[in-house]
Amino acid sequence: PYQAPPRNAPRKSHVTALLTLTSSQSLASMGFFVSTDSLILVVMVSVSLSILTVVGNTLVILSVKVNRNLQTVNNYFLLSLAAADLFIGLLSMNVYTMYRLRGRWPLGAALCDTWLVLDYVVSNASVLNLLLISLDRYLCTTWPLSYPVQRTGRVAGLMIGCAWLLSFLLWTPAILCWQSVGGRRVIPDGHCYIHLLASPAVTLGTTLPSFYLPALVMIGLYSRLSAASRRRLTCLQAEQGTPKMAEPPLKGFTWKRRSWMASNLGSDLSLNQRGIHKSNCLSHQQPLSQTSSCATAEEDALSITDLHGSASAVLSSCPSFRSQERRRRRVMARERRLTNTLLAILLAFIITWTPYNVMAVIAAFRHIRIPDELWTTGYWLCYVNSTINPCCYSLCNVTFRKTFCCLLSCQDTITDPNFSCNHCLNLKIIFTD
Repeated sequence: PYQAPPRNAPRKSHVTALLTLTSSQSLASMGFFVSTDSLILVVMVSVSLSILTVVGNTLVILSVKVNRNLQTVNNYFLLSLAAADLFIGLLSMNVYTMYRLRGRWPLGAALCDTWLVLDYVVSNASVLNLLLISLDRYLCTTWPLSYPVQRTGRVAGLMIGCAWLLSFLLWTPAILCWQSVGGRRVIPDGHCYIHLLASPAVTLGTTLPSFYLPALVMIGLYSRLSAASRRRLTCLQAEQGTPKMAEPPLKGFTWKRRSWMASNLGSDLSLNQRGIHKSNCLSHQQPLSQTSSCATAEEDALSITDLHGSASAVLSSCPSFRSQERRRRRVMARERRLTNTLLAILLAFIITWTPYNVMAVIAAFRHIRIPDELWTTGYWLCYVNSTINPCCYSLCNVTFRKTFCCLLSCQDTITDPNFSCNHCLNLKIIFTD
């Protein structure tokens, strides 16, 4: 939302000119595009990214709409993120492309301020939604018994509403109040930028809550989440090394007692040690099972009854050890997928948002002129994050990926109440690993 002016633009003050979004000169006259072919290439890339962003985030919204397995409370955060990214693909990308190609703002002061407010608020809401996704996953892991019960649809909606409200309160008053001083608009005609970023202190004060703090919090949450996930996976893998019993679980209740009465004291000690290790891992394994209500995809195919059947169900069904092993492997695979999805979203956010925010701080404090090409590239990278997010869901999440395929391949998918995808790669509504 702020960018270096063209090289031949008049300089008002160093920082203010540095943050000017456009000038009366066209991009071609600035030398930004060296030929018509380059201009055509930029237009094609910009339009392609806009289309990909709109299609990708529309698929996310439709997937949650048509697939009942994705209609979970945790996916409310994904819907909010997709809505913000969809707006960026529809409006922000196209307006900015038009702006850069024309070399000046042709729509007047009122529409300039409106576009700046919408662009800043929606972009910051996208960042805060990413933060909510990370926080939600972390709380599901560290508070597996209490948080899923307290996090209802109403609570999730309140969290999302707070994210959007905070973005609105952070940027709207600042943008609208700083555009005029003493009743006189300080932004020249044909220009469109936020005047508040002329101050280095204000630049730091706005980039900290909009990027640096969310990025640090997300990195910290992922680090703690990854450590907890590794501990649980270690416990599950250790359980795979315990003695395998052919008898059903009911007989397993008397296994320790029988081993105590065995004549071989050495084997008895070994079994007791394993039992102690298993009890120590219980605190890590139980949260993993309980997080089924917090998971974002394939775990919906596993019902709560499957993972935590009541005592009567266990006594009546008595599943075999092999069935328990299969379930344990599925839980381990699900845990890895969820962690990898969060990692992909985090990396995409940091890679695409860091260059622009670093250049903004350097330009404001060091009074260094950033080349126009770098400003535009860094600005567009922030938009590209909205294109990447749906790819993270489809590549790391089996349920989203299969639903995307169904939506793109089957014309009867949306109208079919059973969401049958037999006509496209024989995919089904109930996705199992």
